[in-house]
Amino acid sequence: MGRGRRILMLLLSAVLTLAVSWADSEELGGNFSLTDHNNRPFELHQLKGKLVLLFFGYTYCPDICPTELANLSAVLNALDDQAERVQGLFVSLDPGRDTPAVLHDYVRHFNRGLVGLAGSEEEVAQVARQYRVDYRRHEKEDGGYSIDHSVNLYLIDSQGALSAVVPYGLPPQHLLETVRGLLAEMADKDSPS
Repeated sequence: MGRGRRILMLLLSAVLTLAVSWADSEELGGNFSLTDHNNRPFELHQLKGKLVLLFFGYTYCPDICPTELANLSAVLNALDDQAERVQGLFVSLDPGRDTPAVLHDYVRHFNRGLVGLAGSEEEVAQVARQYRVDYRRHEKEDGGYSIDHSVNLYLIDSQGALSAVVPYGLPPQHLLETVRGLLAEMADKDSPS
């Protein structure tokens, strides 16, 4: 690798490392209860032992949500033999339209391993508060609506603690490297000394 490319890679790595903010799990995150896309009760603690990639959005989102879910799917597909240690979750911020049946078809379009989560307005608002997700309904002139929302990806470790908040727009390769790093850390923590 040439000197110029090596410097560029180091700079890019430094910028991307700064773009991932490490979270204090006591201030942000925690267990929650919703309904999965198979219409079954779901609690986050069911996934203890796995790395969870948690994303908030809605199925009628025209661009950001599909892009992020496609990126998330690409990461899950690239994990190969480590994929069973990771679970992707998509929490709908649109209880009025995103029923479990709608979420079932939507998440399976991206990746059969993704789990879509729905709830009442109060349940969804509670989970959004826990993860500090900003969202609001935006009425359109035609009578429809969209939902403006923050678009971070939350990485939750095998013990259910929030490990990282990854901002929107980072390349899937960076997310893949972050996930692999967290999986390696989890393996070190979970292995007997």
